[in-house]
Amino acid sequence: MTDPQAVLVRQIASVVTAHPCVARLDGGPLNAIATYLPGERLVGVFLAERIEVGVVLRLARPLPGVLGELRAEVSMLAGGVPVDITVADVE
Repeated sequence: MTDPQAVLVRQIASVVTAHPCVARLDGGPLNAIATYLPGERLVGVFLAERIEVGVVLRLARPLPGVLGELRAEVSMLAGGVPVDITVADVE
């Protein structure tokens, strides 16, 4: 049986990286934004009472709009859980 948390973390990572303004996921300044899954460490997504996502963004559009879109998509996927996004860098 698949762990529902592992499935959700992978879905969040897929949704975030599919956004055209996201260059890649990032673990943040101390590489602490990560989830340990069986046999792997998925950097850039951490689940607790809130969801934390770390990203490197492309400067194709204004950042507040991009962050709003990402928060809405991830929160909807996770059933309305609040989402914090750390922008580690821009390209």
